[in-house]
Amino acid sequence: MATAVHDPAQGYSSADVTNPGRNIEVDDQQNDELDSAFGDSSSTTASLTSSVLKFHFENGRRYHSFKEGKYPLPNDEKEQDRLDICHRMFNLALGDRLYLAPIGKDPQRILDLGTGTGLWAIDMGDLFPSATVIGNDLSPIQPGFVPPNVKFEVDDIEEDFAHPQPFDYIHSRYLAGAIKDWPRLIRQTFQSLKPGGWTECYDADYNIVSDDGSLKEDSPLARNIRDTLNAAESVGRTASPGLGLKGWFQDAGYVNITERKFIIPHNNWPKDRRLKELGAWNLLQSEEGMEAWSMALLTREGGQTQEQVQRDLVEVRKDFRNTSIHAYYHLYVVYGQRPEEA
Repeated sequence: MATAVHDPAQGYSSADVTNPGRNIEVDDQQNDELDSAFGDSSSTTASLTSSVLKFHFENGRRYHSFKEGKYPLPNDEKEQDRLDICHRMFNLALGDRLYLAPIGKDPQRILDLGTGTGLWAIDMGDLFPSATVIGNDLSPIQPGFVPPNVKFEVDDIEEDFAHPQPFDYIHSRYLAGAIKDWPRLIRQTFQSLKPGGWTECYDADYNIVSDDGSLKEDSPLARNIRDTLNAAESVGRTASPGLGLKGWFQDAGYVNITERKFIIPHNNWPKDRRLKELGAWNLLQSEEGMEAWSMALLTREGGQTQEQVQRDLVEVRKDFRNTSIHAYYHLYVVYGQRPEEA
């Protein structure tokens, strides 16, 4: 299980490029193409109203029915597996930590926005057994058996927050493509905190790059990323929110703001042990998720057919496995504090 950090200055993982100044060394002792395989898993959900559980199906994938169409990624078991992989990947990037903000040893109320499968909320409930941990999401896909201090709600975080009691700590991860008005969301987190409380957000700049030019602009991988980001932006969804987080925190009134930036390799091409492991996890989630992030956006907004998307993804998958392409993106972690006198 990942552990928390009470001292945010306690070390840096090799993925952390908040203080840049070094190049990523390539591991030459491997094949240019990787194999991958996945297992199946399932999770039990709590009983909910039938309307929420009447999921929408499209192009062979299952999507949320509550506020149908707001979030472009599916919620089926394949996507749940990918979200669980992302949970592990993000914790690894942070040096096996669940959070970085200096929230103290005894937070009493914790809110996880867009909780997904709920793994982060469950881990926090185990870590802080005296705290109440609430996770909300458009999809009721969380486990039914959780620590007694953890509960999940079906909710739309783009609407007004429905919790009358303020929180000590508010957290979000991986909301790219889910939010239209990020400044409003960050203002709501500020207003929902106790004075002195903290908000921490994790999101990325998904404009994938390579330092050595090994990722070509016209490659299937680069085109796929570019097309899906453009499709998300075309309907007003911020596709790479990591770039804007710090500014939104400042505008909302947060103080003691810290921004950290981490490298996420597209596969295990780096020589550095931790970056190599991060890349392996990212390859897993990418192969599991490339259809998820491509299908709805490119068929709904990009004018492509299901068959065209699936055909193009054959070549995209080859690029993801190609270790001669030394590509990566940046994960941003931003946390800030509501002033004590607020």
